Amino acid sequence: MRKVGYFLLVFFLISLLLGCSAQTDQATQTQMLPEAVGSSNLNNFVSLSEGKTAEDFAAQTVFIVHYHRPDGDYEPWNLWIWPSKPVSKEGARYLFDGEDSFGKYAIIKFQEKHEELGFIVRTDNWEKDVSMDRFVSIPESGVAEIWVLSGVENYYTDPKNLDLSPRINAAIMDSFDEIKVSLTVPFDTKEWKGKVHFYEVDGSDPVALNVSDVYKTDPTDISVTSNITIKLANPISPQDVDKLYKVDIEGYVSENYVIMRNVLDEEVFHYYGNDLGAVYSPAKTDFKVWSPVSSEAKVLLFNDYLDEEPYKEVPMSKNDNGVWHATVNGDLKGKYYLYEFVSYGETRRTIDVYSMALAINSTKSAIIDLNDTDPAGWNNDKRPSLNNPEDAIVYEIHVKDFTIDESSGVPEEYRGKYLGLTIENTQSPSGVKTGLSHLKELGVTHVHIMPIQDVGSLDETKFDEQYGWGYDPLVYNVPEGIYSTNPYDPLKRINEVKNVVKTFHENGIRVVMDVVYNHTYQVGKNSPFDQTVPYFYYRTDQSGKYTNGSGCGNEIATERFMVRKYIVDSLKYWVNEYHVDGFRFDLLGLFDKETVKTISEELHAILPDVLLYGEPWTGGGPITFGKGDQKGLEVAVFNDDVRDAIRGSVFDPAVRGFGLGATGQQTKIKRGVVGSIEYDSTIRSWAQDPQETMNYVSNHDNYTLWDKNALALSVKPWEEEIDQQTLETLKASQKFSNAMILTMQGIPFLHGGVDFARTKNGNHNPYNVLEPNVYEWNRKSEFYDIFKYYQGMIQLRKAHPAFRMTNSEDIIAHMEFFELPKEYRKTVAFIIKDNANNDPWKNIVVVYNAEPEFSVQITLPEGEWNLVVNENTAGNETLDVVEGTIVASPLSVYVLYQN
Repeated sequence: MRKVGYFLLVFFLISLLLGCSAQTDQATQTQMLPEAVGSSNLNNFVSLSEGKTAEDFAAQTVFIVHYHRPDGDYEPWNLWIWPSKPVSKEGARYLFDGEDSFGKYAIIKFQEKHEELGFIVRTDNWEKDVSMDRFVSIPESGVAEIWVLSGVENYYTDPKNLDLSPRINAAIMDSFDEIKVSLTVPFDTKEWKGKVHFYEVDGSDPVALNVSDVYKTDPTDISVTSNITIKLANPISPQDVDKLYKVDIEGYVSENYVIMRNVLDEEVFHYYGNDLGAVYSPAKTDFKVWSPVSSEAKVLLFNDYLDEEPYKEVPMSKNDNGVWHATVNGDLKGKYYLYEFVSYGETRRTIDVYSMALAINSTKSAIIDLNDTDPAGWNNDKRPSLNNPEDAIVYEIHVKDFTIDESSGVPEEYRGKYLGLTIENTQSPSGVKTGLSHLKELGVTHVHIMPIQDVGSLDETKFDEQYGWGYDPLVYNVPEGIYSTNPYDPLKRINEVKNVVKTFHENGIRVVMDVVYNHTYQVGKNSPFDQTVPYFYYRTDQSGKYTNGSGCGNEIATERFMVRKYIVDSLKYWVNEYHVDGFRFDLLGLFDKETVKTISEELHAILPDVLLYGEPWTGGGPITFGKGDQKGLEVAVFNDDVRDAIRGSVFDPAVRGFGLGATGQQTKIKRGVVGSIEYDSTIRSWAQDPQETMNYVSNHDNYTLWDKNALALSVKPWEEEIDQQTLETLKASQKFSNAMILTMQGIPFLHGGVDFARTKNGNHNPYNVLEPNVYEWNRKSEFYDIFKYYQGMIQLRKAHPAFRMTNSEDIIAHMEFFELPKEYRKTVAFIIKDNANNDPWKNIVVVYNAEPEFSVQITLPEGEWNLVVNENTAGNETLDVVEGTIVASPLSVYVLYQN
């Protein structure tokens, strides 16, 4: 039984007696709140800035934030504030350290002039009071003062208009005859008659719809509850979801219209066509967009991306399934457009979520002929062959990091840009191969490019100043413009990305796109998805608040049909139009299984050898697609079990893994060796097939392998000179760790630069800072022995299908682990026998010795054995012929074979 606080009960009873509701205020940078009926202005809230300037506070810019919570629990809440204009800067944490009759407040002073500040009310665990980022314009006085109500997106700028009466947080329709209502103060559902009303307010006179019942949303709750459900006597029609509805409860402020949520997922609103967006031809352009909740829609046409007003407005007509359509005759190539929707009492302008081209900084959608973006020979582009997913060797890069440094040898005008990836025969000042030539020399089969879908946080006009990993997309079908040689030309970035793909293909390398369909850069007015169909594309809780399973403020509702369709359509577009060969899914753990299944089926239907893999975890929310859910779907997931076994904890840099001699990891290593399948009663994990595991020890997240190992050894080579013995241990582990990955069943994944001891100077999360991420190609010369070792290991794996078995049955039949002495607690040894997977070598023995200081002696099966990999050298060439035993050096992999 839930306890109701004394304060809340008293507040509730007083509110019922007063029967008060609020007058509204238009908040700066926010929408006008719908006016509540019978509003009252009874308060004594005082401004702290009236008549004052920033100078009175001994500052250049002052931001005063008042915050009120109905529950009175302010302890965990604070502010995150950052300058956003004229220059965007890093944010910082600020405390509410003042108190008045409204609640808590904070006075934040800046010694620089700012035009706009962004703010988030949050906890230190990044739970947000409101998911969207909010912004405040700074007036001439230099002082901005606002009043914020918990759970309410719109803030107030005039304290005279504040009202702390109980309010309706949200009213949501998940079915046509029920409205789920969230309240700030509990309501007695046993006493609802005459107090709860439901209106259609689409005309001048509200029309009451009959309410048949009101009950607690949670059956286990008590009758006095903050979450109630209103049952209608008659369901609304699906064709009326674009009308305005409002819940009115006696004693409660009602500012918001009823939101259509899961009702939009009904079959009647499913659209199966493949023509959403702008379909161009010289004779006409067809525009189609899905927005069932909109009562009006227009296409706004612009001659230039800088034009503020359209030269033509074209009304759109609506189909029964919620798709709006307009045809404009004539040749519109080179024009720009926006959609204008009327929904939930607002007029919203936005770019097309199905945009294929954009103006700079995504201000407008561009109308183009995609044929104009094809590089010469595009129609003859041929993907390198890939017989099985297990044949892939994936190497992760970021467009800017990879060639931005002068040491890359890439011409200055292409450094850090798409075309920098296409320049061949580049080398560092010391003469080692760099960039594309490095990838060819190394021998990887796939290049994994970190996100290049249109990024929300990057100013495309400021290439030198701006940096980001790209995990904050705005829309999904347009390449990010900051890496283009001309971001002002909507065609250029498309042409350049196609050139990248074509060049890699010509050099025997397939292309994997890192994609982020689990969340977007922002929500609300800064999300084209929310402007098109508010609240539908994102998951929200019972109070209408955006859930934050991504840890980035929102999460995409993949389980809804039209959201799933968008994702699948987008992926197919990249495969068909850009010839992309695979996708890495960020936070795949937030997807529903049906969506992952549909993605796999649809993509394999058009590209049977497409490579699909993702992260089977979330950014803090519940996992809906985890390890084990990928079984049978032809999708791989990152194997953090193997990662942590080899490198140690990613969260505690001091914890060593097997790669530096940790004990207790043998079974985990063995599970990785067999591709995480069910090998026996002990060596068993979550994969059904070896293609389902992506084996790795490092990627862009967390410390690089070099930095992690250095910290585990209590040294910082980026700050200090280290002794030779420690350096040799680091180098040995750098080779040893991924030599294991490259001899395990499954798909190996390599973090770019790991093959020459890449460092980020001890920075574990430089997602928006360029310097630590830069590839210093001179390190390849410094650690050329490590590079040659990786090159040899890749050659070994590519030449020998025994390391790339394609099913569990073959792994069980052809692999056998050695029984080792009990004192060998840091050693794993196994044999791959009988020409496994038609390998030319009959038998292969692999030894992993994780002893940091000691060699181990392994008894070999009968006969002569050819050694091809030891602590110094890797490849297919015989280094020695041994018989009886082999002595494996500390921190090393040994590979031997016999015919």
